[in-house]
Amino acid sequence: MSRQRPVQLSILIGTNRPSLLACSRIAQACSWAGPNVEVIVRDNSGDARKRALLSQFQRDNCKIIIAEPCDALTNASEILKLAKGDFVFLLADDDFGFDHAVASLPGMIEQIGSDQSVAGITGLYAVEFANRSAVVEYKNIDSDNIELRVAGFLSYGGPNVMIYAPVRRELFQRVFSFTNTLPFLCSFHDQIICLLYLLNGRFARLNRLLYLYDMGPWEIDETAQKRDLEFYKAAGFDPAINKLHWLLCAFEGAALVRNIDIFPVIPLTSRQKIADLWFSSMFLRFKGHSRYTFDSPFTGEAEKLCAKLQAATGQLSFHDILSEISEFVALLSKTRAQAYFDFWDAILSKRKPIRQDVASPKLMAAGGA
Repeated sequence: MSRQRPVQLSILIGTNRPSLLACSRIAQACSWAGPNVEVIVRDNSGDARKRALLSQFQRDNCKIIIAEPCDALTNASEILKLAKGDFVFLLADDDFGFDHAVASLPGMIEQIGSDQSVAGITGLYAVEFANRSAVVEYKNIDSDNIELRVAGFLSYGGPNVMIYAPVRRELFQRVFSFTNTLPFLCSFHDQIICLLYLLNGRFARLNRLLYLYDMGPWEIDETAQKRDLEFYKAAGFDPAINKLHWLLCAFEGAALVRNIDIFPVIPLTSRQKIADLWFSSMFLRFKGHSRYTFDSPFTGEAEKLCAKLQAATGQLSFHDILSEISEFVALLSKTRAQAYFDFWDAILSKRKPIRQDVASPKLMAAGGA
């Protein structure tokens, strides 16, 4: 009796949008199911017509789950529990993968699956803007050199499409579990997730168009920041925190590089170089990007803190930056400030943080579907 081949790739879609476009994207993904590719769709929309349509897409190795309405984090967590593939490929329900690329993935996984230096697979990405299309890729993320990988990721200034890449399932679950311990999830955490992937290994390169990403509301600065604000509101923050957006990303990423152990052994000198590179890159965004506070009563205090920190570059330690951030957050919420300080102080001190769930239901960093 022939043995069934193990599932090499799990394609996961947590879906909420009831539009015909979203349903068409899901139908396309369901067509990829096969002996070594499973497709799992979990719909939390509560829309009766969509549920009836999706139920017709179910087939061998294609599972359609009709769930009760829930937040996106729960939707993603539940779908991940069902994945069996060596690699997982997370898709948004308003984007799509390219058929030939997906068909090529099992063969590529066959070649690289036993190479633990490979964290994931990358390719070419199509990005749709309102008035143009672009084809983009990340430089050097296939390098064996960790510093080159991170530098290559940071050198790309467009939307973070790397979050939509097939990743080794064990790594995906490990990083997902860690990010779920963060006191608050913010929209920039997709950047930090990719940083953690790159610290764990290189991305094998597929010479094909892999994924199409539609910029939508993220293309215009004001509407993009309103999407950022949805994450902060879900975590219970006043809009003034939006001023610190890229500072938070700079601090959190650099602190993790220097102090956590969820990636392979990396020499301290390399950790320091990567932490410096990450912090300086994100700090430039903090200095150069205008951020809105949306008429917050704490706008003045936010502007004063930003001016102080931007003038003090190179003179503040991570503990100093954490204190400044926490003191500002305390103006907005003492409870949230204490939770933020306790978590990141434990990281900086290389202690295991104590989980404190003080946030409201959270959105996924990758999209909020």
